[in-house]
Parts: sequence; structure tokens; C-alpha cells
Amino acid sequence: MNINPIYEREHRVSTRSLKLSMAILVFNFIVAAVTLIEMNEVVDYARKTSSIDYASFLQIFKIVIFLPVILIIFVVPSFISGVISDERQRGTLEILLTTKMTTKSIVFGKFLSLFASIMLILVSQLPIIAILFLYGGITVLDIIKLVINFFVFVVLIISMGIFCSSIARKTSVATVILYSAVLGLFIGTLVLYFLAANSFIADDKNIFGIYFIKFSKFILLFNPLVSMDFLLSKIMGEDSSDILVSLFWYDNWFYINMFLDLVLSGICLALSVLKIKPHGKTRRKYGNSNL
Repeated sequence: MNINPIYEREHRVSTRSLKLSMAILVFNFIVAAVTLIEMNEVVDYARKTSSIDYASFLQIFKIVIFLPVILIIFVVPSFISGVISDERQRGTLEILLTTKMTTKSIVFGKFLSLFASIMLILVSQLPIIAILFLYGGITVLDIIKLVINFFVFVVLIISMGIFCSSIARKTSVATVILYSAVLGLFIGTLVLYFLAANSFIADDKNIFGIYFIKFSKFILLFNPLVSMDFLLSKIMGEDSSDILVSLFWYDNWFYINMFLDLVLSGICLALSVLKIKPHGKTRRKYGNSNL
């Protein structure tokens, strides 16, 4: 079985690095601390009132699910923004492009390495999250959808990171671009929606307000956090259909969002390959053909 050499090299380096170990330690410590603090409050309430509020455990589940996502949004971009730009700054990217490896293999190897590292962090938190499964209210289908949502979320943020790193010559510039793109997609779209919703409520007959809120809802289709919130709201029995245009969107939001995010991820990776590819052609044309 042939293993992508870029993935093999990057995976060996990342698994032996202190950064990954510290990331796993910090992520698990924060999630475990929040879980134990919240559960302790629920248990104290049960002791005082002699009744257990299962809705509180579901609320803890929602917090524990979103906490790693927030940590990834604010921490992970600083680790993945230099995946291509670092190679370019060190001069090793040109060396890679003179080998028999294609640009697709280089990008795919980088992607696999980052994906494995981030998923390792998320998988390490499963024992903490599994504690909340004991209190029921969460079906197998809900878990499967949440896993898919996490999978697509990680794929999207890595794809955006590789693209931003491929278009920037310096890692510092790539980091700024990536943070701007990530915050704009995951947080900016929510801010845009709330601004549109407030303007629509203030004047629901304004044509500009009507199209503004429709546009903001369309943009939300690319935000995997909204899909995750819908899934968790359904688990908790909450109604979040007011954010949507019709019941069709409410029932199919998850599938539409996953499809659009995968398409967006594919576009980012394809553009990354195209951005790197011309350098490879130039080097192979004028470089040493024996390499």
C-alpha cells in the first residue's frame, strides 16, 4: 500500500511535536473542567430539590459540543496557516515541485496530515462527551449527524487554511487572511443575519430589508455552526425554525449545508493546486530532468 510521502512526513513530525500534545492537553482540560463544573451545579440542584432536570444535561451537552468548535476556530488557524507558506519561505516548496510528486499529491498530503491531527484532538474528547450519553435523550441518528457535521467543519477549515497559505508568500500574511476568512464565515454570517433580522423587524415592508434578510439567510447555508445548532436544538426539543424561510429549509438544512460546505472545500483545494501548479511546471521545464 502506497502512502502519500507528504502525509507520512508531516504526520511523523506532528505526532512527535510538543504543539499537538499541548493542544490535546489544553483542549481536554478546558472541556473536562466546563463539563464537571456544569454537572456539579445540576447535581447540587438535584440534591436540594430531590428532582433531576434532564433538560439541564442536554444543555451541558450543547455547551460541550460547541466548546471544542470555538477553540478550533480561534486556535487552529494559527497552526495551519503556514502549511504551504512555510515551505515557500524555507525554499522547500520548489524542491518538492522538482520531484515526481504532483501538486495534487502535495496538497492532499498536507490536507490528510492536518485532518488527522485535528480529528485526534476531537476524538480524545469522546470519553468526556460520552458521560452525558448516560442521561439519555440523544439518539444514534443524532450522534451520526453531529459526527458528519464535525467532519465537514474540520474539512472546511483545513481547506480554507491550505488555500490562504497557498496564496500568501509569508505565513504572517496567511494567518491574517485565514483568521479573517474563518471569523467572517463562522461568526460574520451570524452577525450579518442578526443585523438583517433587526432591520427587517423595524420595517418589514422595506424592499431593501426583505432582500437583505433573504441574502443573510442564504449566506448562513455555508455556516456549519448553524447546522450544528439546528441539530442540537432538535435534540433539546427547541424550535429554531424562525431563522428559516420555510419548513423545507428547516427539514433539509443539514443536508444542504453539508453539500455546500463540501463543495466550498473542494473549490479551496482545487484553487490551491492551481496556485502552486505553475511553479511546478516552470521548475520541471527548466530544471534538472533527472530529479
